[in-house]
Amino acid sequence: MKKNVSIAVAATAVATLAGAENAHADQVTDAQSNNVVVTPSNEVANQETLNQAKEAQKQAEQNKADADLQVKSAEQDVKSSQDATKQAQDQLSKNNVDAKQKQAELDAAKQAEQNAKDAINNQADNLAQAQKDAAKQDDVVAQKQTQTDAAQKQADETKTANKQAQTEKQANDAKADAAQKKQNQAQTELDNVKKAPSIDAAQKQVTQNQKQVDDATKIAQQKDAANKSAQQDLADKKAKQTDLLAKQKDAKAKLDKTPKQLVEKNPNKVTRATPTDKAGGAKNAQLIGSDAELPLTLKEPKELATGVEKRSGDYANWYFVDKNRDKSAKLQVKNGRMDINQQRELAQYSLTLINAYRKQNGLPPLIMTEKTWQAIMDAQLTLRDSDDKYVDQHSRTKANPTDLFRSGTAQNIGFGNAQTMLEAKVEIANYLTAMAYKDLDSANGHHDALLMPVEKGHIIVVVPMVDYVGSKGAHGQWNYVTDFIDYADMDLTGDPVSPEEAAKSVGMDQMIPEVVDTNDDNDTITRDNPAYAQAQAEYDQLTTELNAANTAVTEAQATATKTQTEATQANADLAQAQTQLDESKAALQSAIDADNLTSAQIKALQEKLAAATAENQQAQADKAASDARAAKTEANDVAAQNELAQSRSELAEAKAKQSALHARVAELSSTKELNDRLVQAQAAIAEAEKAQIHATTAVEQAQANLTQAQSALKAVQTKLAEAKHNQAAAKDALDAAKQAVKDAQAKVDQDRLNKDGGLEIISPDEDKANPQVPNESRPDAKQDGQVELPSEDTDNISTNGTHVESETPNTTEKHIGVQTPTDVTTPKTSGKDITSKKVTTPSTQMTKSEKQLPNTGSSQTGLLTILGSLLFASVSGLWFRKRQ
Repeated sequence: MKKNVSIAVAATAVATLAGAENAHADQVTDAQSNNVVVTPSNEVANQETLNQAKEAQKQAEQNKADADLQVKSAEQDVKSSQDATKQAQDQLSKNNVDAKQKQAELDAAKQAEQNAKDAINNQADNLAQAQKDAAKQDDVVAQKQTQTDAAQKQADETKTANKQAQTEKQANDAKADAAQKKQNQAQTELDNVKKAPSIDAAQKQVTQNQKQVDDATKIAQQKDAANKSAQQDLADKKAKQTDLLAKQKDAKAKLDKTPKQLVEKNPNKVTRATPTDKAGGAKNAQLIGSDAELPLTLKEPKELATGVEKRSGDYANWYFVDKNRDKSAKLQVKNGRMDINQQRELAQYSLTLINAYRKQNGLPPLIMTEKTWQAIMDAQLTLRDSDDKYVDQHSRTKANPTDLFRSGTAQNIGFGNAQTMLEAKVEIANYLTAMAYKDLDSANGHHDALLMPVEKGHIIVVVPMVDYVGSKGAHGQWNYVTDFIDYADMDLTGDPVSPEEAAKSVGMDQMIPEVVDTNDDNDTITRDNPAYAQAQAEYDQLTTELNAANTAVTEAQATATKTQTEATQANADLAQAQTQLDESKAALQSAIDADNLTSAQIKALQEKLAAATAENQQAQADKAASDARAAKTEANDVAAQNELAQSRSELAEAKAKQSALHARVAELSSTKELNDRLVQAQAAIAEAEKAQIHATTAVEQAQANLTQAQSALKAVQTKLAEAKHNQAAAKDALDAAKQAVKDAQAKVDQDRLNKDGGLEIISPDEDKANPQVPNESRPDAKQDGQVELPSEDTDNISTNGTHVESETPNTTEKHIGVQTPTDVTTPKTSGKDITSKKVTTPSTQMTKSEKQLPNTGSSQTGLLTILGSLLFASVSGLWFRKRQ
């Protein structure tokens, strides 16, 4: 069964507001658009305006360059003046320091003069007093000399006595040490005789040591046996370890040679359908029997890509359903509308194809949220249900579930007769393929709507929906409607909002996702090799056994080391016990020998000890007496030396004072030196006064230079401020001139395009007689009197099962109408009340060869106002230059 598919598109355009003469910055009034026809006179005026704007721009550029040079020159002057001011400040500081120094020198010279005069006046009295002081000091020096001689004699005597006492002390110390040693020796000999062990104790020790030897022998034999067993166990476990290591090596070689995975043909591969090379070529098509075979991207059909098939003309199908395998759900209609769950599933599929196509063209994806999709779909379907005039036609609703300013809309419509969900998805794939690649009859309007750019600070929401029209539809019982809504990051009053607030307003916290591709489209599959698993198991088992063997060897090695250590220690203990037995036996023999000593030997030793003790006591007493004498003589010697040093110091001080007093007497005996000092002081005063006057003059001159430099700096700073003001004015004038040229150029370009395309602008009343156009942006454009671009339509033509909708009456050309978006409202700014302006440029008929651009809305009055501002800025710049 052939399916009819018809497509309509609405392209996006932007309406701009014309300038109004005498309009204030904080208020904009409506500029009514009357019936205007573009005539050659308008073209000449626009071209003349452009020429004037370009001349003004050249003048503004020259003014800006002059202003830049003035600023640079003024900045250099300021820098030079600042340097000169700093130099003047530094010189003033230096001169002030010099002046203070000269004043200090003058004061010192005057003080020297006064000192010289005082010295001359007091010379006679000073001389008599100096002679008296010198004689008195001579007596003091003689007394100090006598005291010093006596101290020297006493120091020599105490030093000799101390030396003799120290020699005696050393001799007595040696005798005391020898006597102490002699007494100690006699005591030791007597103690040794008394300490001779008894025969019973020695025999008891021998018996005890013999038992220790017997016990140690038994332990050593046990430890030797345990060590021999541990060493044999270690050897056995090492042999097992070596055997397992060889087997593991063989198992590893086998594992390495066995492939881990096997590559086999994939029995579950599912290939997604691609478009047929030729439109309507169902015979050679890959029939689609399930969702897994649906395309998830748009691909250009081969004959369209190679140019065999034209991009204009009737639309056709490139994807086809395999009805024998189609097990998808039947389309459900409840209360005149498609089931909401089926609506969402079809919308997700549309979103997936649209965003895949946008990604191919380097564009960001559009979004679909539960909030906007539900609200706008409900508003659109309610409007379309309200009147049959919307069947197969575009619907217009201002529904806006957000708090954001809606800056543009577009709407695409396709048609079909699907009975199942799979058939509906195939129809969506077909009409989106036509929109993307075979849209020349619609001036690529469908194509452009799919690829709407997302400007910075904007969010574009897509709302796909299906309208059930039943038998009322000329091209099928379904109207596939897709709205594109462009929201700006500002609220309904025109105030900006943050990206987070904008995202929240459109409901991006509840996004409707695209279809996820879960197909397995690999030609082959990889599975684990059982032989590899077996080889791995064998290798792992041997590795486990080898690890256990390694652990056992480690433990056996530790045990063998321990038993070896214990056996060695046991034998060492046995050797030590044997040594102690031998020593105790020798001690027993010594005890037997000592028992034979006579009491006469002990008595002789006691007498020897008594004599040594008496001798030692006398030596210690002599030592104590000599130590006391040596300490006393040493203290006397230190005191005498200190007294001698004090006397010598006092004598030297007295002699120094004596020399100074005699020199003073000699000095006061002569008057010539004092007179010379007075003359020198007076000459120094004269020189210092001259230097002080010169320094004061230098300070005054430096202060004057600084004042002059500061005045010059202030003047050039004022000049720089004026130059920067001129520069800013010149820049503003240049910016205004550039904008004027841009606006004038746009006007001239519009005139040229209108002339080439035969465009005329007619009134809204004339447009109302035209039929509705199926391709539109901003469906509410006509009701609001806003800008629309004329559309091209074709008669209803059905070829090869495909239907294309057009609305142009009385013509046989096949093309699709294009209508511009409207609802472009100038929002409030800066909190001021600005009247919304909607400029009406009614749509007209346009053939396929005609092109139309949106009217800029700029008026010659507004342009002349800009040129006037530009000329004023230029004259102002010249005035500032003349002032300089």
